[in-house]
Amino acid sequence: MTRLLGSELFKLRSTRTFYGIVGGSLGLVLVIVILVTALVNFTPSDHPLTDIMNFAAFVQPFALVLGILAITSEFRHGTITPSLLVAPHRPRLVLAKLGASVAIGFALGLVTTVLVFLIVKGIGGLRDLDTSGDAGTLIIGGTIDTALWAALGLGVGSVLRNQVGAIVGSLVYLFVLENLLQIIPGLDDIIRKYGFGGVSSGLFGADDSSDLLGQLPAGLLFAAYAGIFVVAGILVIERRDVTA
Repeated sequence: MTRLLGSELFKLRSTRTFYGIVGGSLGLVLVIVILVTALVNFTPSDHPLTDIMNFAAFVQPFALVLGILAITSEFRHGTITPSLLVAPHRPRLVLAKLGASVAIGFALGLVTTVLVFLIVKGIGGLRDLDTSGDAGTLIIGGTIDTALWAALGLGVGSVLRNQVGAIVGSLVYLFVLENLLQIIPGLDDIIRKYGFGGVSSGLFGADDSSDLLGQLPAGLLFAAYAGIFVVAGILVIERRDVTA
């Protein structure tokens, strides 16, 4: 299993797409954070550290896409057949891809949250901003949050298998449909608290809204969501024929 996990990590890291997504997401977040920390005038009632740490969440959709690509690229390019010849036990292959996706998501989340924290402390200190706050909780929450987005992406990709459909469908749901559902009376509070965006925000801990779950229950629920999709993906891949 260790060799298989290493192989899946290598596959993820050996494409230009991977570096484009990681570099692009990090660059986007860091540019925004630097500009906001350096230029925005905060009021005494604001919490600059917590407010700016929210921007670290911008990498999470990219982690979702990386998780989707980890499995759908195999079907898109026809490399799934040789992969199954090396690892014929399909659940084991999916779990190896899950481990690789979570590891990449974890690393991306950790690097992003730490860099955002350092920027806020550095530039904020020069501007005499109040940068106090529970940075450890935010870094841990943001790191695990990003890892779970990657796991969710792997699950979604395993279920749908079509790369374009999985990516477009996931992003449309997250950025359009989930927000539209919050307009419906009776569903608004449920979606805001228990939807993917809500549990992600609760786990991250940078949003102190009372409408959200606490960090621990939000994390457990998000892990359950990701687990459901991964299990469903394993069942789908086991039962469907695979062709090159």
